Formats: sequence, C-alpha cells, structure tokens
Amino acid sequence: MNANVMNKIKLTVLLLITALPVSLATLSFKSAIENGDVSATSNKGNLILPPADITALAMHHADGQPVFLNFEEEIASLGDEEYEIRPWLLLYVTGSECDAKCQERIHYMQQLHIALGKNIQRVRRYYLHASDEPIGPENAQIFESQFPSMGIAYSEREVLELNMASAGVELSLASQSYIVLVDPVGNVMMYYTDEQTAEDIMADLETLLKYSSLG
Repeated sequence: MNANVMNKIKLTVLLLITALPVSLATLSFKSAIENGDVSATSNKGNLILPPADITALAMHHADGQPVFLNFEEEIASLGDEEYEIRPWLLLYVTGSECDAKCQERIHYMQQLHIALGKNIQRVRRYYLHASDEPIGPENAQIFESQFPSMGIAYSEREVLELNMASAGVELSLASQSYIVLVDPVGNVMMYYTDEQTAEDIMADLETLLKYSSLG
C-alpha cells in the first residue's frame, strides 16, 4: 500500500474519530433547544444545522490563495505530513470598513479570548473582510498595533452570502456584521449578530470547549 493511500486512510479514520466530540457538543445545544432548557447548556448564538463547511466562507489571503482547504484538498495536500486539527475559530465577518462599533466588537473578542485562560490556545480569531474595497491604511494600522494576534482574511460579499444562503443562513453584510464560530474540523456551526453580547459568545464557547477535547 503506497504512502498516499495510507495517508488517506489515516485522515479518514482520524476525522471520523475527532468529529464525534464536536458533534456531541452541537447536539447538546440542539437537545437543550428542543427540550426548552434555558440553563447554561442552551446556546446563546444562532445554531446552524446542519453546519456549513468552512469553504462556504470563501476565505482567502491578500494574494488570493485560500486560507482553508476542503476535505479532498486537505487529503491531497498531506504528502508525508501528519494531519493537524485546527483550533476553534472566531471570525468577525463584515462587508464594510471596520468602524468604531466594529473595533469595539473586536476588542470584546480579544478580551473574551484572553479570559479563556488555559484554553486560549484552543481558539484563534480572524477578521474576515468581505468587501470590494481594500482595508484602509488607518484600519490596517489599528489591526497591526492593537490586534496583532488576529488573523486577517478576505472574501467576496456576494459569494459568501450566496454560499451561506445555500446552507440556510441569510446574512446581510451590506448593513450588518457577524461573529461566526467554526469548530476544529471546519464546521461553521453558529453565528452571532450585533445584538448578542460578548458574554453570550463566552457562554457558548466555554460549553463547547468543555464538551469537546478537540482544538
């Protein structure tokens, strides 16, 4: 059996095993909703069932290269390398320049990330700029000086909205921004509007990290 086939088998088995705790965490939220449980185990964000794949967000670097690959591309890119599970992702998604409200929201994301303590390495933050206009120099300076650990990625607003609509999620990036939660195997599983607080996001994230050993 050649190395390429072995890698495919290893990755398939690994993903089948690691997907289970994430699925259990998601199902715990679903069960809480169906049972009318308003305890700390019920989700504060908007649950996406079934989850969308991370490639639906069409995230790419400034040079146009994709930030994340789909399942088949991930397998093809392995070679002799071992598959590494991603951290949980918190994405701030906006279709316009990052104004004062956006910067405040990103600051809250930074603070709740720090508040995770020992779990801080299990989560990574991204700013997803889904606009035809480039990030302005003032915003670029703010990200560099105030949020240096936050990744920056880009997307096309229409493509992102269409992909998410296909997954049953209607986003209006022309007028609203969102915080999106992605699990370690690339499932876009929850999103938050501006009406939901940093405390809401923290409650969900702590529950998911408790139920899942991934990331």
